[in-house]
Amino acid sequence: MYLLADTIVIDWKETIFAIVGGLGIFLFGINMMGDSLKAIAGSRLKIIIEKTTNTPIKGILVGIIITGLIQSSSGTTALTVGLVRAGLMTLPQAVGIILGANIGTTVTSLLLGLPIKEYALPIMAAGSFLIFFMSSKKYKQLGGVVLGFGMLFFGLDVMGGALKDLAYLPEFKSALESVGEFPVLGLFVGAVSTAIIQSSSASIAILQELYTTGAIPLIGAVAILFGSNIGTTVTAIFASIGGSIAAKRTAAAHVVFNLLGSMFFMILLVPYTRFIQFLENKFIDISEPNNLKLTISFAHMGFNILNTVIMFFFISQLVWLVTKIIRGEDNIICVDVDSLNDDLIIEAPVLALESAKIVITNMGKLTEQMVDGVITYSFENNKKVFENGFQIEEMLDTIDKKAHDYLVKIAQTGLNKKDAQLQAEYVDTIRDLERIGDHCINLYQFFEHRYDNKMVLSPEAKKELTKLYDVVKESIKYTLEAFENYDLESAKNVVEREVIIDRLVIKNRKRHIMRMNNNDSSETSDGFYVDILSNIERIGDHCNNIVINIIQENYYNDDLDNDY
Repeated sequence: MYLLADTIVIDWKETIFAIVGGLGIFLFGINMMGDSLKAIAGSRLKIIIEKTTNTPIKGILVGIIITGLIQSSSGTTALTVGLVRAGLMTLPQAVGIILGANIGTTVTSLLLGLPIKEYALPIMAAGSFLIFFMSSKKYKQLGGVVLGFGMLFFGLDVMGGALKDLAYLPEFKSALESVGEFPVLGLFVGAVSTAIIQSSSASIAILQELYTTGAIPLIGAVAILFGSNIGTTVTAIFASIGGSIAAKRTAAAHVVFNLLGSMFFMILLVPYTRFIQFLENKFIDISEPNNLKLTISFAHMGFNILNTVIMFFFISQLVWLVTKIIRGEDNIICVDVDSLNDDLIIEAPVLALESAKIVITNMGKLTEQMVDGVITYSFENNKKVFENGFQIEEMLDTIDKKAHDYLVKIAQTGLNKKDAQLQAEYVDTIRDLERIGDHCINLYQFFEHRYDNKMVLSPEAKKELTKLYDVVKESIKYTLEAFENYDLESAKNVVEREVIIDRLVIKNRKRHIMRMNNNDSSETSDGFYVDILSNIERIGDHCNNIVINIIQENYYNDDLDNDY
């Protein structure tokens, strides 16, 4: 920017490059810092959320802490939606975290209000040193945190300089002033800009830079701030796409909470702005323009804290409202892994073993539902069924890990021979159920490939698969009956059907090869048909593995230490 005969001339190329480049550095820095912090914490963030959110108050505190660490309310909300999708968290628990996440995100705006940007380059240098010259993985991850932190302020400095140049333009200044005259326009600008760049922190950072120039009035800045809280809900909506009804309700709760809060405070915009102005006059030294960033920080923190406190007393009403907005019932079985109580292991290991059996039984029902989904998807390109299949697989993996770890703890209590045998059988069973889920995923992917490449099953192949699937469904049903009731007859039925499945697979494979040789059907393109048969056969094998323990237990009840 330079003056030419009292006219302000801006190098638009340089200014635009500085704004978009600075924004890019800022977003990359905040993303790197968050990802590095999550990498340092490992899976502990997820575990903390799962284990410490049984009450709304705890959920709010966890939401504040996690968001403060990873510097992204959108990230925390997306993680929460993922846990709800996996059936590991209820909607009321999720609402508590969402309320807390909105407070946690104010940490970023507070940091940005501090005079740190002059140290951005040495901070980035320190982070780079840790990444490139330290061999320890932990130090490299710490370097990512430090480098991201420095980039955040460096990008803000680059972007802020260009925005200050724009603020001298009469047209730009007039546009910003119009936001003050029409606050609803500010609300819209904040919502749209945050939705586009997917970061309320970046929106607030830009707002802070603009406010320090004096080009935008406080009332307009506060309105934009309210709008940014609406725009940040887009991430949760994306995270819930294809998810369960509960996951969609979680995203809806985030939208409703932020939308209602913003609408409510828009009604109180004038008195709230006066309150923030009072805080600025009382606590901020305005002789240094950069200090004005703290005004926006105060406005951001005050809004989110007050909004959370108010909404805390209406959590049950919020849950009721989103269930009315997102109607329907989840068609995916929810397995209550929270019933695996560690205290029960110490007090009564036998009861803990029984509790594990209930979870594994429900895991089996979930697996049966996944197999049913595969059968449906084999003959119908139903995207919802496909998405549900992958969601169930995620749930099975989580249940597998939790149930396995729980059973290992039970084994350490010193069980008698009979209970020790049951514990070992349960460990084998969850492994087999999880493997059935893996084979179902393979089948989903094989059929997805066929649909994408328009490979239609021949009438002969459809008939073969239908007959094979009928036997597999019976095998799954008898497997669950055998495990739940320790039923020998059901176990024998599974063994009989496993033999039938093997024979049908061999027969169908031969018929498929004959059709290919005769070149008389769509199966000449193969399209994973042989692999499909193999995966179906393996599902039967895993059902057989589960019931073998029951058969052996019945036949060799007096020799529990025998190696079978």
